[in-house]
Amino acid sequence: MAEIAPPRLKQLGIGSLKDLPVVRQLALLIGLALAVAGGVALFTWSQQPNFVPVYPGLAEKDSAEVAEALRAAGTPFRLDPVSGTVTVPGDKVYEARMHLASQGLPKGTATGFEMIQQDQGLGTSQFIENARYQMALETELARTVSSLQPVKSARVHLALPKASAFVRHQDSASASVVVELYPGRQLEQGQVSSIVHIVASSVPDLVPGAVSVIDQYGHLLTQADPDSESAQSAVQFEQTHRLEADYIHRIEQLLTPMLGPGRVSAQVAADMDFSVTEEARETYKPDPSAVRSEQTSEDTTRNGGSSSAQGIPGATSNQPPPTASAANAANAKSAAAAPAAAAPAADTTISQNRTSTRNYELDRTVSHTRQAVGRIHRLSVAVLVDNIQKVDAKSGKKTLVPLSQDELAKVEALVKEAVGFDASRGDTVAVQNAPFAASENVPALAPVPLWQKPEVRDIARQGLGAVVLLVLVLAVLRPLLRNLMATPIRMAGGGMVEGQLGEDQLSLGGGGARGAMQAIPYEQKLAAARGAVTQDPKRVAQVVKTWLGEDG
Repeated sequence: MAEIAPPRLKQLGIGSLKDLPVVRQLALLIGLALAVAGGVALFTWSQQPNFVPVYPGLAEKDSAEVAEALRAAGTPFRLDPVSGTVTVPGDKVYEARMHLASQGLPKGTATGFEMIQQDQGLGTSQFIENARYQMALETELARTVSSLQPVKSARVHLALPKASAFVRHQDSASASVVVELYPGRQLEQGQVSSIVHIVASSVPDLVPGAVSVIDQYGHLLTQADPDSESAQSAVQFEQTHRLEADYIHRIEQLLTPMLGPGRVSAQVAADMDFSVTEEARETYKPDPSAVRSEQTSEDTTRNGGSSSAQGIPGATSNQPPPTASAANAANAKSAAAAPAAAAPAADTTISQNRTSTRNYELDRTVSHTRQAVGRIHRLSVAVLVDNIQKVDAKSGKKTLVPLSQDELAKVEALVKEAVGFDASRGDTVAVQNAPFAASENVPALAPVPLWQKPEVRDIARQGLGAVVLLVLVLAVLRPLLRNLMATPIRMAGGGMVEGQLGEDQLSLGGGGARGAMQAIPYEQKLAAARGAVTQDPKRVAQVVKTWLGEDG
């Protein structure tokens, strides 16, 4: 249905309001500007990377620290204006997390001794001050425990009894530590002991036995009584297992260069002696050549053969014995005067008694021996060796062949040297050669769909932006430019015809469309042509010359 123009517009030769040159050009310019702005915005959106949160749900303090660390590292980031979440490009999220983890971020919102620096305000009671101090101490201990490599986070609970001067026996302090470990990590007994001693050393009157450590699964990591039989058994089992693992690692590390990776399987069973033995010994080794002291005593007694008196009776015999010379002279006179007295003198006997005491230096040795705990009582080693790979010199084909007896003997000798074989204590080593069973093919992981890959999404977004931009140029900008360059031509019959005058062509059309031009009667076309000749005869002549040149 044809649009009916107002009478004034008809008098002016304009079919409708849209035929006004100023309105048409203004609308075309506005549409062109909007199209260009939309194309630039679409192109900018397609070139921007996809931003994802580094750590969702961070507090404001942690977000500020994370943003400052990323700014210092030169990593591009954005802050979500709604939630305040720190976001980074999708291809740099793991790099940013590793960088933040190296700096210990995020730290969490819990405050330690920073609470003491805050304004306490007026009217704070002693109970509130003690509670804040205990909370700050617990937070500081949790930070220290969380700094350990296997620990992701930790919480510390302290039970500190209130000191009182009216109580004779004070209750002892105690503590509980709950640790959350990273997936696949575990705390060794030495690390648990370190946590216990850290907490016990930081709290007055807290003994290590009153500290309990629990993991996120509720497993008690500390022993209630370290000297109990169960605790000792656990320690002994761990020591034995560690020794066996060390021997297995030695064997595999020694034989792998010789046989190839994955072709050695070793197991070691160690019989450990954890009995405590103490021995005290004192030995004496006399040395005859070392005389410390010697004492000799000799006693000689002479007795007559009869009990009768001897000598000449008289005053002389009743006197004390004379001196040796006088006695000898008297004896000589007596012997000469009484020869008969010599017969009884022959029966005189001599009694001798000799006592000798000799002391020697003694070599005394006192030894106190305590055997080491955890001695190896016996080792049992079993080694299974796969067939070795050999290459045929002629064909170059690789085949698996069993080991010879000499090669097995070499392997056994190496194993004995690696474990410190000792036949006197009953160690055994068994080396066998057998082909390893082929492992079943593990099903491969399902590939990630193409549309879920970040790089594919980025390429698709850029491609979509380019296609939309191209469609915008061809379908919107080009027609707008053509309509903007079009010039209305007044028809002789009072109508308006869209005409575009180029340098060498003239196109006539009603409303700017070819179909509308064909619908105009021949008389109107002729009138329009005449009007064009009247307005610009030179341009029309040039167009006619061009037409004639093309026909010729």
